[in-house]
Amino acid sequence: MNHTRLIRRACEITWRYKVLWLFGILLALTSGGGGGGNNGARFSSQPIPGLDRLGWIEWQALTGLIVACCCLLVILVIVAVIVNYVARVALYRSVDQIEATGAAPTWREGLRLGWSNRGFRLWLLDLIIAIPAVIIALLLLGIGATPLLLLLIDSPVARTLGIAATVGLELLMIAVIIVAAVILHVCGQFWSREVALADRSIGQALAVGYVTVRQRLKDVGGMWLLMFGIGLAFGLVFLVFVLFVLAVAAAVGGGIGLVVHAITQSVGWAVGLGLPFFLVILVVPTVFVQGLWLVFESSVWTLTYREVAVAKG
Repeated sequence: MNHTRLIRRACEITWRYKVLWLFGILLALTSGGGGGGNNGARFSSQPIPGLDRLGWIEWQALTGLIVACCCLLVILVIVAVIVNYVARVALYRSVDQIEATGAAPTWREGLRLGWSNRGFRLWLLDLIIAIPAVIIALLLLGIGATPLLLLLIDSPVARTLGIAATVGLELLMIAVIIVAAVILHVCGQFWSREVALADRSIGQALAVGYVTVRQRLKDVGGMWLLMFGIGLAFGLVFLVFVLFVLAVAAAVGGGIGLVVHAITQSVGWAVGLGLPFFLVILVVPTVFVQGLWLVFESSVWTLTYREVAVAKG
């Protein structure tokens, strides 16, 4: 396997076929990795006038509002999951079509490629893998903490031994979890494409994907190492980029807020007008760059899968 050729081809696909950017951006928006909390909010410790005089009707309205917000949040999560898997399948199948025919689908055709029962099977596959993996990881961490039971013994030696043994065991368990996570990540690249591209059932995808990785372990492992290095470099560059964009967003949004506050003497108006500019300047370029990376990363593994599948076939 010519790893550098596949990576160069993935770069070419990412840059040339702009339709893929849509699916990458949708993945970036729904992957849950780029959001930040509202840590800058300040809450007054002064009592809200009239709060103690709220009647039963007001509390009912407040409870209804909270329930409505929770329902809306659940709906948004469901929509985000659907969009995520549609975009993933669309990205897989679009790159596969580009390599097979030399022509990229339109964004409508790409969405039709993603909107299929393959996306639902891919979601089930991830769920089947993730739930046992999390349970096993928690069990391993729990086993690593068992030497802490020595703290119940009224002995300095036993307590010292318990702490030392816990640290050693937990480090061992964490190492095992990391290795297992890498294996699942690599196998998952092939399992997911067996579903999305070969249209296999979940059981078939797990079996065929595992055999494929085992038979081509050297090639697949080499690609993972290359992508790990590239991903690390991208992460460092992306961090610098985010800090730069954050500074620009803070300067623009904060400047607008200061001007509005000077004119209106209102913190609410200052925040209300400055915050949207801050969020737009921060979110748009970071999501766009992250989307391009996701297109490139997905393309690399799709090309790797295609090469392995062709060699196997």
